[in-house]
Amino acid sequence: MLKRILTVLLCALLLPAQAEETAPATLINTPGRESCGKPNCFWETEMDFRNEEAMWAMLTAPMTVVDGNFRAQADVFAEPDENSKVIADVTRSTQGVHVLETLDNGWTKIELYSSSFSGSPVKAYNVLTTGYIQTELLREVEVRTEFALIVDKLTQRLYIYQDGKLFDELLVSTGLPTKKDPENETRSGEYLLYSATGGFWSGELLCNYGIRYNDGDLIHEVPHIPRESGAYYGRTEPLLGQRASHGCIRVQRKRTENGVNMRWIWNNMKDKMKTRLIIWEDWQGRQIAIPDAETPLYYNPKGGKDYHDSPTCYGVTDKYEPMTAFSWGELETDAYKKLKVCVYCNPPLREAAIAEINAAYADTPAHPAGTPHWRTLIESK
Repeated sequence: MLKRILTVLLCALLLPAQAEETAPATLINTPGRESCGKPNCFWETEMDFRNEEAMWAMLTAPMTVVDGNFRAQADVFAEPDENSKVIADVTRSTQGVHVLETLDNGWTKIELYSSSFSGSPVKAYNVLTTGYIQTELLREVEVRTEFALIVDKLTQRLYIYQDGKLFDELLVSTGLPTKKDPENETRSGEYLLYSATGGFWSGELLCNYGIRYNDGDLIHEVPHIPRESGAYYGRTEPLLGQRASHGCIRVQRKRTENGVNMRWIWNNMKDKMKTRLIIWEDWQGRQIAIPDAETPLYYNPKGGKDYHDSPTCYGVTDKYEPMTAFSWGELETDAYKKLKVCVYCNPPLREAAIAEINAAYADTPAHPAGTPHWRTLIESK
């Protein structure tokens, strides 16, 4: 798994917008659009999950939050004046902000992804915003340094770091916004895991191992419908690897070769609140790189229907392991073209699947680079 993570999946550019509808003139690879000059700042760190040293330095650096109840939001103003327009919401205690300038008049200029939820008078859903907040509300907090998490909305993957190393990855489903419910978009930015909520209901769906990180947003196991015959995941599990939720982050339950899934995250992090969670924005113009043709893959020649990223996999019976190797470049040949991607170990996608994703994120006149992809989704429906 680790070899494949480090060599295959993503060389993606994040292109920040100067305003919600305006593409930037310069292509850069950082979450924010402004500079504070501080080392290891999330907003100014290049988005390359393979760079373990840079990622770990960023993931374990102190974080600036707004003081207060973690189930409440604070106002962000257009000007350093309480009488000016409120342009964004920021969740207290758990959401990080980018401190740009501390003024002499008791105000601080900040950058953030607005955490407006359903019912908020501020309809700024996941909008990258620069505004002002009272300086006295801000505090710098230390984060835990055993684990850290990165979710990339482009790849729909969760990358798990442990003790400075990239340890594993899991499939996720982030929010699927619609014209009716644009607030379903998962809010990007930097957050702290803050409350081990456990199982909760969403309609008829049971969501296990929930950990709250941004007011109404939680990271949890992919939901299921409880039945007398057992848990039914058929409505939600096939959607992992693509947008599907109402804003929460649904996480894979099937174990990787390292034994990792959402239950593993729960068992290892439920007592480690203030672990950092990063969510990267999937701006229009970002692209997934095509894997090297020599990237090793594996399959069971005795009737196996899936291809895998290592010789062993939780989805394969022991007697068929170790599996037989072939290369990613051979996937479309007759011997392998009918194999499906394994949903346990998450090997690289086929070239056609990557091309389909990249086409959806292409820089076009209608949806130029730097446009929020969720807006593209809404306008296309």
